[in-house]
Amino acid sequence: MKYANALAIGGATMVAAAMAITATASDGRPVKPVIVTAEESDVVTRQVTFADLNLASNDGKRALNGRIGSAVKEVCDDAVGHDDTWLYHYCSIGAWQDARPQMARAVERARQIAMTGTSSITAAAAITFSVRH
Repeated sequence: MKYANALAIGGATMVAAAMAITATASDGRPVKPVIVTAEESDVVTRQVTFADLNLASNDGKRALNGRIGSAVKEVCDDAVGHDDTWLYHYCSIGAWQDARPQMARAVERARQIAMTGTSSITAAAAITFSVRH
């Protein structure tokens, strides 16, 4: 019991000391809070979930492809808009290039599990891709 009380008192002392250190500079003046701001990112990201799909079936693969297609349109609309057809086209190509390998891994994992009950491919529940403004 005495040991627990000593730990509690010691912990309270450490918290008080830490508060004192953070509240004042070495010369005793109050320390102003530090505010960190970040610039807006020039990367637009989309995440497409597929945990509800059976990717071992053709219907599941078609559904995933449709979801990715919709997300690619959305991400490119947000990133570059439709004013420049070529820029939109290249945005779409880049987004699909990010998504396709992830789609292939997810489908292969589902196929392996359907055939053997197990897979060496790491489980994922979403496909994520990004494009720049």
